[in-house]
Amino acid sequence: MKLIQRLNRIAFLALALFLSLGAGAAFAGTNSTNNTLYIADVKVGLTQSLWTIGGWTYAPVKEIADLMDWKLEYDGDSGRTTIRNDLGDVLAFKAGSSVVALNGGTYDIGGTVRLKEGVAYAPLRVVAESMHASVGWKEQEKVAVLRQEELYAVVAGDTLWRIAEAHDTTATALKVRNGLSGEALTVGQQLKIVAPEFLDPDVSEQKATAAAAEAIDPADVTLLAKLVEAEAGSEPYAGKLAVASVVMNRMHNDRYPDTLRGVIYAPGQFSPAGNGSLERETPSKDSIKAAKAALSGENNVPGALSFFNPQLEPAKAKRLKAIKKIGHHVFV
Repeated sequence: MKLIQRLNRIAFLALALFLSLGAGAAFAGTNSTNNTLYIADVKVGLTQSLWTIGGWTYAPVKEIADLMDWKLEYDGDSGRTTIRNDLGDVLAFKAGSSVVALNGGTYDIGGTVRLKEGVAYAPLRVVAESMHASVGWKEQEKVAVLRQEELYAVVAGDTLWRIAEAHDTTATALKVRNGLSGEALTVGQQLKIVAPEFLDPDVSEQKATAAAAEAIDPADVTLLAKLVEAEAGSEPYAGKLAVASVVMNRMHNDRYPDTLRGVIYAPGQFSPAGNGSLERETPSKDSIKAAKAALSGENNVPGALSFFNPQLEPAKAKRLKAIKKIGHHVFV
């Protein structure tokens, strides 16, 4: 009965959200993969689309939390969002950062929590698995499936390795997930068996690297690398990465276009793009490396939307608050 009531509530909430914004808003969205997903066996329409970038599928945090009955809190002073479930899991993060806190531990998930049109988006799988929900896939419909999972009760003959293998995770991740100091188990012991990949650094690093490399469009690498070369060719690698990061920051800020080409060729923004010299640039190895790193989610100037040379623009240096100075450039 409880499950039926919960599913009915999900369906009602989805319908209410749809009606409150209208069909146009419900199905609009740039860079979205889908406006629908399943919560258990109930198909739900989202008011904010799932959004794929850099090999990650991002979801609107508040809407997913509401649909899954997770408690969400936002601290305006710190910019910190916290999500809790009934099992005692606590996930906290900030927009613009790839670092999250889960149950007292701090982890780098590899994908930055982002803002899009004022809405916080986080990697769907990271949020779901942190809240002990599995993420599946309906291949025919091309739709994700979220399912809140129950705790697993250990039975005679179980080992941590066998449990991990049965639930598509690792023994290392299960140990961290359940706060275990060793691998000894007792019959009847209850375990959380949905473990985020970032709990096992080896698996997390391997999968993140492979996914990011596969998802990057070579044309995007070339375009961004040319801009980096044009704007920061004589700068150290950190300065090149920072310029690439500014472009990515703009992509995820609703004041700018949300495509790489749109940001770079926006009128009056980057002079090499405006005067035609960008196409003639030959990027160095470091510029290509910086472009790939930024497109994979690496960011050494979070929040910076522009940069300038204070020696050439001293008035601007006095007027604007710097986020970071690297080489000859100040990033703001």
